[in-house]
Amino acid sequence: MLFNSFSYLLLLSLVVPIYWLLPGRFRVALLVAASYVFYMSWKAGYGFLLLGLTLGNYVVGLCLAKFQTKAAKRLWLIGGIAVNLGILALFKYTNFIIDCLWSVRNFGDGLLHSSAGTASAPLLPIILPLGISFFVFEFIHYLTDVYRGNAPIRDVLRFGLFSAFFPSQIAGPIKRFEDFDAQARTHTKFDLEMFEQGLRLIVVGMFKKVAIGDNLAPLVNVGFANAAVLSAGDAWLSVVAFSLQIYYDFSGYTDIGRGSAMLLGYRLPENFNMPYIAKSASEFWHRWHMSLSTWLRDYLYIPMGGSRAGKGFQMRNLLITMLLGGLWHGASWTYVLWGAFHGLGLIVAHSWQSIAEKVPIFKRAHLVPLWNVTSWGITLLFVMTGWVMFRAKDIAEAGSMYQALVGLNHPVASVEVSIANLLVNSVLPTSLLVYGVSFLALRFGGITFGANSARWWQTPPFAVRMVALAAVCYLILGLTPSQSVPFIYFQF
Repeated sequence: MLFNSFSYLLLLSLVVPIYWLLPGRFRVALLVAASYVFYMSWKAGYGFLLLGLTLGNYVVGLCLAKFQTKAAKRLWLIGGIAVNLGILALFKYTNFIIDCLWSVRNFGDGLLHSSAGTASAPLLPIILPLGISFFVFEFIHYLTDVYRGNAPIRDVLRFGLFSAFFPSQIAGPIKRFEDFDAQARTHTKFDLEMFEQGLRLIVVGMFKKVAIGDNLAPLVNVGFANAAVLSAGDAWLSVVAFSLQIYYDFSGYTDIGRGSAMLLGYRLPENFNMPYIAKSASEFWHRWHMSLSTWLRDYLYIPMGGSRAGKGFQMRNLLITMLLGGLWHGASWTYVLWGAFHGLGLIVAHSWQSIAEKVPIFKRAHLVPLWNVTSWGITLLFVMTGWVMFRAKDIAEAGSMYQALVGLNHPVASVEVSIANLLVNSVLPTSLLVYGVSFLALRFGGITFGANSARWWQTPPFAVRMVALAAVCYLILGLTPSQSVPFIYFQF
């Protein structure tokens, strides 16, 4: 069930009141059951995969805490991580590996002028379990931190909730077990303010996803499907549309998930902090998908040595980290290239920062508004250029879009594709205007309405605030496209 579906809202509306009416000792069991209902609604059999991984990692965590010798602990850690990555590789990368090997075989046959060189790869009928990349990363984090000395979760139900919590189950944010389990251990009292914050987050997330993200999808789909015949202007509109779509789609999901968790008394980590205002590739990754970027930093980049062994090793570690981060997103060369692209961007950003810190004129330049505006523009262009590889179905489509962006493609006269017309004739201008005005009012309302700018609108009575939320929900229904669009990060 999708977060923006009636079935999910029905599940949430049933679970939340039952949760608060139950005695504290039964609440974790209820959430575990609800989480498995949510997950198994996609494909029932994969619920057993999640259960098996949960029980396996639970046992490994206890063994890591039990054994005292470093060699034994290391063996359990390596074994546990290997099983998790092996399961991930089996479902996510088997066909990618087969396809790569088959391409090499076909290339060799082509050199030998063999007719077998045209054979297609014998791909397996594997369906990717939803969210497997996210909960495998959470399991690896758990085992690594227990190996480092943190106490394991000994209650199997609480561990099951950590791995299956439905507000963050499919697309994160990637949780840290210490923070999450601390909340699961305490049977908190109902907090009306937190509950209302959760409702607001859900409504805002729904607006982002449905009114903006889903309405951007047709523009993006048409643009990338016809990349070879786009004008440069329409190509840029397509890329900008996808840049907005992936942000509103993914941050909308995160808002709905975090809001759902708050209705149950849980707080999940933030995942976005206005990433498109970043002034460097490094700052972008401090603002975009923050739970993933901090995971990659803590469990990949730093263990490889980080920046401790000098600039050369730091550059290598940055590139490897982002290459693997790209491959984590999907079993395709486009994701690998996207990861490499951002790895090179981080290398340039870190190198430039090192130079700027040593040259006084560059240090002073950061105080000049024009410098910061230029840095922001270059970073935004860099990020949007990278999104082409992320969205394209293959390298050929990405190449066609890049050619279109610089006006080097060869449009077919008989094929007219106008992304600008699609935009003008859609409800997107209305959606973006409503969102923009609301964002500015909440962000800068303190100028007119008082110092506490994020909360000035809460001064009316609770009933009035609920009516306002209901009005936004009605507006979302009016701006909803005819066809539902799955969340982009569900495929990872």
